[in-house]
Amino acid sequence: MARHARDRLSDEAEATGILALVAKLADDIPFPFRGRVVWLTPEQGSRRSEPPRADEHVDYATTAFVPPQTADSGLASFVLRNVTPGVLVSPAEACWLVVENTGPYHIEPGTVVVVTEGFSPVGYFHVDEVRDA
Repeated sequence: MARHARDRLSDEAEATGILALVAKLADDIPFPFRGRVVWLTPEQGSRRSEPPRADEHVDYATTAFVPPQTADSGLASFVLRNVTPGVLVSPAEACWLVVENTGPYHIEPGTVVVVTEGFSPVGYFHVDEVRDA
């Protein structure tokens, strides 16, 4: 991992108390979901630090669920990529890390995915497009 990415991982982990940024996943891992992420502010109950950074050097691995599921019933690993650093609304790409895009994890255009850190919502990923994986 490049030194600057490792430093950013340490900064993020220190700020949030959890390690959510990961080195860029392999290029052959498909990111089929395209849309925009809207981060919640601290006043809305989100993280105390700035929005996570998931730019050209790192991906943001976290958890998420698709309503009507909840954090208790449908939480799964979710990764965001190409997020504009430091802004509350940004274009982004995403993928499920382990589960398939079926059943309670099914995402299609128009879906709003609840992005969480643990069980706490930190943002919403609004899906505009789903590409074939």
